[in-house]
Amino acid sequence: MENWETVLTFTYPYEAHLAQGFLESNGVESFLKDEMTVQVQSLISNAVGGVKLQVRIEDMDKARSILKDGGYNG
Repeated sequence: MENWETVLTFTYPYEAHLAQGFLESNGVESFLKDEMTVQVQSLISNAVGGVKLQVRIEDMDKARSILKDGGYNG
């Protein structure tokens, strides 16, 4: 994927999905990296760095602001 950057990481996929839905409802396209790996083998979540919520580099500041306003800390 071109020009995508991790804005936040999560231990569990359901947490990442909630944040992804919040971002997308505010007009920011996002992608979950390593979601399936963690879902299939949850014990290695920390080893792979968790589920990574990624946004396009040009949307990074907007995404951080939206997530902060929504109560997501990162």
